[in-house]
Amino acid sequence: MKTVELPAFAEVVLPISLDRPFSYAIPSPLRERIRMGMRAVVPIQNRIETGYVVGLTHNSSVDSVKTLIDLPDSDPVFSGEIMELCRWLADYYCCSWGEALHSAIPAGIAVRTRRVYRLSMESLTSGRFTDKQRAVVAELNRRGPLTESQLAKAVGAETLSNTLKSLVTRGIVLAEAVAATPAVNALTETWVRLCEESALSSEDLVRLQRRAPKQAAAYLDLLHGPSERRASALCLKHETSLATLRQLAAKGLVTMYEHDVYRSPEASSGHGSTQKHSLNSEQRKAYEAIVAELESNRFQTFLLQGITGSGKTEVYLQAIERALSLGKGAIILVPEISLTPQTVGRFKARYQTDVAVLHSGLGSGERYDEWRRAQRGEVRIVVGARSAVFAPLPNLGIVVVDEEHDNSYKQNESPRYHARDVAIMRAKMNNAVCLLGSATPSIESYRNSEAGKSVRLELKRRATAAELPRVEIVDMRVETRDVGVGIMLSRRLEEEIDARLKSGDQVLLLLNRRGFSPFVLCPSCGWVAQCTDCNVSLTYHAQGAHLNCHYCGYRRESPPVCDECGFKPLLYLGTGTQKVEDYLVRSFPDARIERMDADTTSGKGAHAQILGRLASGDIDILVGTQMIAKGHDYPGVTLVGVVNADTGLSFPDFRASETTFQLLTQVAGRAGRGDKPGLVIVQSYRPNHYAVKAAAQHDYTAFYEREMAVRESALYPPFRRMASVMIEGEDPQETYRTAVRIGKTARGQIESLEFHGIEMIGPAPATLRRLKRKYRWSLGLLSKSTKRLNILTRAIRDAFESSPEKAGCAVKIDLDPYGMM
Repeated sequence: MKTVELPAFAEVVLPISLDRPFSYAIPSPLRERIRMGMRAVVPIQNRIETGYVVGLTHNSSVDSVKTLIDLPDSDPVFSGEIMELCRWLADYYCCSWGEALHSAIPAGIAVRTRRVYRLSMESLTSGRFTDKQRAVVAELNRRGPLTESQLAKAVGAETLSNTLKSLVTRGIVLAEAVAATPAVNALTETWVRLCEESALSSEDLVRLQRRAPKQAAAYLDLLHGPSERRASALCLKHETSLATLRQLAAKGLVTMYEHDVYRSPEASSGHGSTQKHSLNSEQRKAYEAIVAELESNRFQTFLLQGITGSGKTEVYLQAIERALSLGKGAIILVPEISLTPQTVGRFKARYQTDVAVLHSGLGSGERYDEWRRAQRGEVRIVVGARSAVFAPLPNLGIVVVDEEHDNSYKQNESPRYHARDVAIMRAKMNNAVCLLGSATPSIESYRNSEAGKSVRLELKRRATAAELPRVEIVDMRVETRDVGVGIMLSRRLEEEIDARLKSGDQVLLLLNRRGFSPFVLCPSCGWVAQCTDCNVSLTYHAQGAHLNCHYCGYRRESPPVCDECGFKPLLYLGTGTQKVEDYLVRSFPDARIERMDADTTSGKGAHAQILGRLASGDIDILVGTQMIAKGHDYPGVTLVGVVNADTGLSFPDFRASETTFQLLTQVAGRAGRGDKPGLVIVQSYRPNHYAVKAAAQHDYTAFYEREMAVRESALYPPFRRMASVMIEGEDPQETYRTAVRIGKTARGQIESLEFHGIEMIGPAPATLRRLKRKYRWSLGLLSKSTKRLNILTRAIRDAFESSPEKAGCAVKIDLDPYGMM
């Protein structure tokens, strides 16, 4: 028989910006076990990293090959499909394959590395030492290898960087990179199974009862009851220990083994229903179109555009039910983790099947376990936020992207992918259906449907007898003139809140700005409280009386007087959700009022708890940020108020009007879903803006046509594709010089024939010129050619990575950017 030659070398990609595989020799003990898609612990320069095996070869073209250290897993963490998907993602979004793969596994399972220091074999008495060096050497001699932080604590020093560098240079101390255990591991518990083929005779049983009564009791329990049991339960019942069961195992009477235990994520909100609703004619037409592609195993993208309350979720449910009946799996993406318990509850109730949950609100262990359940095929439905698009679900049949327009589907850190686009590509690779749902589709998705890249399905009426809510716009310029500056709630909105409370209805109030006051100002000298690490004003939070930066998390106590001139009192300007809540408590003292924003939902399960109280009628008024606007269905809500509809219109972002229209339309759709009609009151200082007017009229077409005219005049996306290149550094001069160099590189490439037709904007100071102690310069690129833009951004990145003049700077590239950079 011909022997199979085992691979001798592995190609490994790493989660770093350098986009190329590294070749490593495979140690003989690992050659039989190594497979594509496995994680691999490897040395690189003077550290240890965890990478991913993307190739296996018998030969290597590299002269000096380092040896792979370890394989942390017994099986690959990536299927060929996910590896291919991440390769596409890396090419499209200008990141490395290693970065893309790293984003596709749950956080917390990466093998961590640390640097430790130990004494060399050199004489410890040779040479001179400073007091700090002598203390370090003595500590290492006494305790063995230690990290820098352990040494600093031991010798009472704030930093030891220069001390250790000097000792390493002299050869007295050696620095080593050591692989630590993963942040999370699989949990197991011990089980016991009776070995029926080794049953005791009557005489042997009597003997065992006399000599080891607890062994006999456990044995008889397994013999006459369930023959397989948790060891802990058996020990508890018979007041004994695992040693007793091990003695039974040694006699061959039982078998002990380890069984995986899954950490359980938060429970669903119980909002689901087992009832399968009859589809109306519009829903039926959409369902049949989707199922036709499912049954034919054909890739197709559908845009399900349905007004709020039109029953898009029921179409999802029934389409997924058909996918399950065909033996296929389903991934459902939701934009907010607050929607996950509600969505999970619906699917569990409808299908009476288990559902895996994947989102950042879970603990690392919970995410890992849910990911493993999907990978092992133990569930066929995965619900989650952005990263759930990578769920290792076998035989995928349908991917649903609910509220596909939502900006939260765009990742702000490398790799800066958009989950909607990844979902489409993943469906394509699986000959599956991708279903994009929204009442307010993104401009890009709607245009794709017009261009024939997707099929648009429309739901133009609500699934129930309820009508769309009536929308009133209150001109706050008039209100300010009549009532005074600083008014939060208009007279009309207060009047309606009072009426709804008296009739026992519920109220939602939207203000997309958390905190109490966005600005703290000295009226004497004009001083504004600003973050020490970012060039943004600090937000005042009344609870705890502190100032907080919503970008970097910097926090300080609220000053009693002006930092500059000592004047008091200071002015607390602007309005946030805390201030509105405070005003409501004073204005409606008998109402049950709660707030839902990033401050009140930071705890685990907080989203589900607040929404659970709203669903049970324990909240009369819920005030919150945009997280209350998305996808929630509560029949008791008959009034929705928008406190300041203009908040987003002033952002320096070409999508500002689109985002405002979507938010207003979505939150308006929360009203009147039950038997009573709904009312929406929109307070605006720009009541004639086309985004505000179109949202008040529930008119997506009018908004789309006006917005497309504005975009076309400036050749903004979707008429051209955009890329943003951000240069960051702690030294302002070096950051500026690096930005200039990158600008020259880009300009030189553009002026060549290869990149003709690309427009460059900048480099210029970013909108947020300093963020988290780093100065920032921005370079914008626009082109009708996706291919040329990708090639250019990759050339810019490669030129920077290979340059010796980085000067402590970093370059961040974002294709199809969202929001301010």
